[in-house]
Amino acid sequence: MLNAKSQKSRLLFWQRYLRRPLGVGAIVPSGSSLAEAMVKLLAPGVDDIVVEIGPGTGPFTRALLASGVAPSQLILIEFDAEFVLHLRQKFPGVTVVQGDASELPRLLKEQGHDKVPKILSGLPLRSMPEPVRAAITRAMATSLAAQGSLVQFSYFLAPPLTQAEVKACGLTGHRAKTVMANIPPAFVWHYSKSAA
Repeated sequence: MLNAKSQKSRLLFWQRYLRRPLGVGAIVPSGSSLAEAMVKLLAPGVDDIVVEIGPGTGPFTRALLASGVAPSQLILIEFDAEFVLHLRQKFPGVTVVQGDASELPRLLKEQGHDKVPKILSGLPLRSMPEPVRAAITRAMATSLAAQGSLVQFSYFLAPPLTQAEVKACGLTGHRAKTVMANIPPAFVWHYSKSAA
């Protein structure tokens, strides 16, 4: 049985899905098993600034905080204004920025950061047009520090980030985990940035 807060989050998710299905990308929020798998793979350190892109109603945010990431070390980038309001109320002390992920370098500079060591993305990249997906891939790669980690999930077997942009941006990646307990099953990808 869902508690009142969970019911409110789920209702908000559905409302936003019905208005922007391709922007939300799934018919239900990501499950706790996917969130835990992604955070474990990201392996944020105590002092790491962690950026979460596309947090929606916050299932990955909750897992990041539960793993020990301090609210002051977490920056959420969310496009949808209703989700932004929800996240600000739900996660006090966490920086929630309304903006487009393709503008990540600028958004982070406005928060006083040039590069960050850890990025976790919940964006439905495979449902986005190729130019949009490429622009977001470039933005995340540009914002990632050398030897930094980027974790992204997909509901498709194919890589979530564009192969050409991954190569051009100095990233390497592999499918690291399959989470069958999620609805639908999800594939978790880990990307890292070369030191040079």
